Amino acid sequence: MNPTTTAPGTIVTAPQGELSPIEAAIMDACNEAHEARATGDEAHLESARRALNALLSRYEATNAEAHPNPAWALPSQRALAQSALGDVEGAIETEFRALAHADTSRRLEISLGNIADRCVRAGRVLEAVDFFLRAWDAAPRSVPVMLTGVQALYLAGMRDEANDICAALLDMPELLNPASELAAHLDLEPRFEEMSAHLPALARLMGLWRDVCPAR
Repeated sequence: MNPTTTAPGTIVTAPQGELSPIEAAIMDACNEAHEARATGDEAHLESARRALNALLSRYEATNAEAHPNPAWALPSQRALAQSALGDVEGAIETEFRALAHADTSRRLEISLGNIADRCVRAGRVLEAVDFFLRAWDAAPRSVPVMLTGVQALYLAGMRDEANDICAALLDMPELLNPASELAAHLDLEPRFEEMSAHLPALARLMGLWRDVCPAR
């Protein structure tokens, strides 16, 4: 399958302490790959590709570092790498393998949210909305899931619904700090700036975010 060219601004985040050492290294290498694709730095991208291949080999050799559910963890981490390297369609298919073994609400949130995000980037908008709704049902207060939903609903022409999610985020003032997941996503996803011209609650959210993070 040919890699699909996607917007390279997607970031990989996880709550502190949730990742094993190899998973944390995979996350860092994924973000290096996204940065390399964003800047067109082929040498940097190739270095990230080699690092990811080596890390995934170590991860598989340790049975996902003794993860309680390696059948979910192994394809989920491989899908992260595929997505970071630009193969978004391959990442969707690999995440489906993880989803089949998602046995907790957190793992459902991760897999469904990842599929929704990648469907957005692949232009599979209606599928993105469907997987977003399933992820949101599993994790109603997940910031990455909600922000993926804003994009999916907006691109599907459901602007009122997208604006409602932004209004819900406004009711979570604890998110307005430079270290939050919200700040990371607003900082690195350029689509939000464009959408804020059409979503009043998002415009308000971004205004508050700039007040908190004025240097951005």
